[in-house]
Amino acid sequence: MLKNLSTATILVVVLNASLAMAQTNASKPSAVGTWKLDLKQSTFGSEAPPKSVTLTIIKDTPDAGAWRVDVVDDKGQSHSYSWSGPTDGTMQDLKTPDGQVAGKESVKRDGDTLIRHGENPKDGSSFDARSTLSADGKTITDVVTEKSKDGKTSKTTGVFHRVAGAKPAGK
Repeated sequence: MLKNLSTATILVVVLNASLAMAQTNASKPSAVGTWKLDLKQSTFGSEAPPKSVTLTIIKDTPDAGAWRVDVVDDKGQSHSYSWSGPTDGTMQDLKTPDGQVAGKESVKRDGDTLIRHGENPKDGSSFDARSTLSADGKTITDVVTEKSKDGKTSKTTGVFHRVAGAKPAGK
């Protein structure tokens, strides 16, 4: 559940997951596949970094996307979330493996940038993120600005690398 994760971990999970649903067009490679968070290249502000984050992009088309993220937080607890929907900026459910809604997120494309907005109704926090896929299709960089319910902001950057030879997993 989201309430058990630190804010930075939630951000990394939610934003980095959706960020990888990067840009698909004739000149860009698809983001479909498996991605690992590079803990050394990523920044987490004052929050403890997770032990690991694996992002699986299931669908990456100009009009829709789907992903699943698996996180091991800084305390060794495992958490998974998934999102699917149109890339038209409408809010869609972020779900736990048992189908519970853990939050809402919207995704839209602006050229080669994926713009995301997420809200956690349980704690009143939100985030805005901008994700880009490298020209060679091997790195996703996700810059996230989170706003806590008391209005404080923090910034994180997640850097994900494509796992060579990994096959995308099903839902």
